[in-house]
Amino acid sequence: MYLDSRTAQALKREQPAALPTTTRAPPACSPALSLPRNAKYISLGSAAARRRKTTSQKAPGASPYKRYHDSASVGPYWNAFTAVVTLWMPNLVLDKVLGKETAEKRQAWREKIALCFVILLITAFTALLSFGLSTMLCHPVDPISLRVLREKHAANGTQKLTAIRGRIYDVTSPRHRAALGLAPGQLGGDASGMFAPFPELSKRCKHWPRGKSPRNCYSVFGESPACTASKPKWDTLRHLETNKWVAYQWNDVLHRNSSEKLFVYNEFVFSLKPYFAEPNEYFGKGLTRTLRDLVGTDATLAVSRSKALQALVPCWEAQLRLGRIEGSTVGCVITSGITISVTVILNVMILIKLMCAVLFDWAFSVQLTKITKHFVHGSTKRVPHVLITVTCYDENEDTIRSTLDSIALTNYASSRKIVFILADGEVTASGDTRTTPQVLRSLITRTNTTEPIRPLPYIAIGEGPREFNAAEVIPGSYVSLNGITVPCILIIKVGTKRERETEMFKAGNRGKRDSQLIILQWLRNVLLNDHLTPLEFELCRAASQMAKLDPDQFEYLLMVDADTTLDIECIPRLVAAMERDPGTMGLCGETRIANKRDSWVTRIQVYEYYISHHLSKAFESLWGGVTCLPGCCSMYRIFSNKTHSGSIVPLLVAPEVIDAYSSNDTYTLHQKNLLLLGEDRYLTTVLLRAFPKRKLIYVPRAICRTTVPNNFAVLVSQRRRWINSTIHNLLELILVRDLCGTFCCSMQFLVLMDLLGNVVLPSSVIFFYYLIVAQCMGSPVGLPLLLMALTFVLQGVMILLTTQRVAYIYWMVIYILAIPVWNFVMPVYAFWRFDDFSWGKTRVVGPEDSSTNFITDDERQALEPIPLMRWKDWMRDNLRLGAGHTSASVQDPAQQEKASLLPAPQQPMAPEPAKPKPTKIVKRVPASNK
Repeated sequence: MYLDSRTAQALKREQPAALPTTTRAPPACSPALSLPRNAKYISLGSAAARRRKTTSQKAPGASPYKRYHDSASVGPYWNAFTAVVTLWMPNLVLDKVLGKETAEKRQAWREKIALCFVILLITAFTALLSFGLSTMLCHPVDPISLRVLREKHAANGTQKLTAIRGRIYDVTSPRHRAALGLAPGQLGGDASGMFAPFPELSKRCKHWPRGKSPRNCYSVFGESPACTASKPKWDTLRHLETNKWVAYQWNDVLHRNSSEKLFVYNEFVFSLKPYFAEPNEYFGKGLTRTLRDLVGTDATLAVSRSKALQALVPCWEAQLRLGRIEGSTVGCVITSGITISVTVILNVMILIKLMCAVLFDWAFSVQLTKITKHFVHGSTKRVPHVLITVTCYDENEDTIRSTLDSIALTNYASSRKIVFILADGEVTASGDTRTTPQVLRSLITRTNTTEPIRPLPYIAIGEGPREFNAAEVIPGSYVSLNGITVPCILIIKVGTKRERETEMFKAGNRGKRDSQLIILQWLRNVLLNDHLTPLEFELCRAASQMAKLDPDQFEYLLMVDADTTLDIECIPRLVAAMERDPGTMGLCGETRIANKRDSWVTRIQVYEYYISHHLSKAFESLWGGVTCLPGCCSMYRIFSNKTHSGSIVPLLVAPEVIDAYSSNDTYTLHQKNLLLLGEDRYLTTVLLRAFPKRKLIYVPRAICRTTVPNNFAVLVSQRRRWINSTIHNLLELILVRDLCGTFCCSMQFLVLMDLLGNVVLPSSVIFFYYLIVAQCMGSPVGLPLLLMALTFVLQGVMILLTTQRVAYIYWMVIYILAIPVWNFVMPVYAFWRFDDFSWGKTRVVGPEDSSTNFITDDERQALEPIPLMRWKDWMRDNLRLGAGHTSASVQDPAQQEKASLLPAPQQPMAPEPAKPKPTKIVKRVPASNK
């Protein structure tokens, strides 16, 4: 069997020797089970109370779960930062002007502003690296030499210019020439000898040669007898200044024997001629020798190291500046080097990702997904049992039928798969007059039509009265178009009695996460021998009846959305990958678009789906940490077998995973984005946090197809939720220190880079188009543009190497044209809507004004003492009382009333074949003990 070092390490760390073991109970659920005479009821008035009870029932020696969110440790610091950033906005304005009536909404708005402020800081830092350094350090010179000045800008030129201490002044206007007193012969040359330095410069000069004054009209090219120092002329010169300078080449400076004695300091060219006209004793022999050594060199470093030379700089700037050096300066070289280095590093990272993606596709994916013969129909060998959940909301009959047909047609033994179809409330089907539950009832053939279907209570994840809910369980089968029969269990969330009687809008709707938790909580309670609700007892009975095995023997859970169709080999390939690597706790296949040609909105998504799987998920799979297993088609390992010790380790249904995923702590903006927007990504985050040494991988040859939005408004709404969920889940993963790798070669570092990449997407678009405009205007930015273009070329090569389908080049071109939409419009919209939870709000956050809208007083009294009992005890009492015992034989009237909430028994089914030797259940070793 395929094992690698990470798998061996994970198995070693999860050794159960230090924890007590619990022998697995007898068969979980028999069709003849009924409420025993001495049944005990545990009163749980709220879901929070049950979660506290569940958390307290941990194995001795196990440390309590710290909190549902790793980010809780930084909560107080974040709240203080939020208060400081939004100190300028009073609550009164938020309440009366912006409509933030509750304290939670005001706090969410403040946290949104703080998050946007952090994003702006990161963007500003990115802009500083991209543009700011070049602006501050690199000052390119417009090459206007004295020769060009004389030939083209003299008295006979169209534009008349003159130079004064290195700076070019535009004196084209006759009025300005008259005000300055410039004669036609002085145009196109150096007029420094006619004007004294500006007062603010001459006052700073304290070390001018003896007999000279820094306020004189000195010029290297000769003094003028018409030297003036008047404020009107200084004001006129300030008005006529340009951004151009007299340009000198290095060949002009390197002539040490020239009469001007030129040198360069801080990119400017100066002349030391007046210093050497005086005796050496004026500055002393040492300083004069130092000045002579500066001639013909770049003196920037030498001046910065000498205080004596630094004292002379003001005088140089006042009188001795002749122009600027032509070509790349030190600042330009530094900024160019930084820009090129950053661009090269980013492209190298992309190149590494591309190479790893191709390596994964060629080397590892084939081995992971190789299907053996015993995974197909009619096999007599051991085939793992797969539990498939299909979550529905408002899908119509055609959509649901396509999904169920694809599941039935998959090349996997029908006897080894059972489908749980969950309808999230009484919601009208899209394009149909019927509700989705009505559509589902028409598709499923019931196994027992004489038994009445009753709503069974369970504890939902809602708050307030919405924590109570009820669901109907309908066991049956689905027959596909080609006659294949698949066992199914239909679970319809119908709501409380008040919701059903008043025909409330979306009665029973509690969200997709609640639908998933119905199955996850049930599997957890069965596997760990915990208390079951009436709904979970009915699920036990229906599963054992339809699958002909105990529910604790399901090994894998496949989650499928109702608008997704599976390819014929999807499930076998996913199971094969699970079987070959025991260290894998979850995996997903490749999701393709079923309606790619519906509109331009669907067309721009084709390549985005492809690159997110074949590049991002393939690269993350080499680290064993795919950060998002999509809900449309993902498989999870329910528990891990310990063959050498006869015990198991809960994975998907581990207490820490269920506690975190069923959390109702949505008191901060971060928690709301985690729990209310992206359930699938958050479940992946919880698994990585609970089991950082196990693997989540991507299986490219397990293909499914989903229907994507074909309307732009719907697409923006979807991506707003995905972007916000991605950012907050990546923030959560950054705090997990036990992920694979170390420092820059770690999964934690990759998560950080991914987070920064998502944050700076808008600025990257601006930078991209800035480079295009700069290149068109003649700026030397060809190398960054070339490297960015090389990125897409390499992606095209990856397409040819992985799929061998040239058509994806066409989809890539469409994606490139839509880059402003993907990288600017959607992220900016998502950032500003951080506090928007209007979509998909299936429960009320906080206290409600009228709790009686959801539940009656009589129903509350009947629901609060929800009968919870361990199925092990229930099985023992039923075996003692006999199979013919029913709930009607209970003598206590109170017990009879409560017993009516439990499912009625059915006739015993045929004897089952001998079961394997019982195993032991243990809990995972806490992370603190690893």
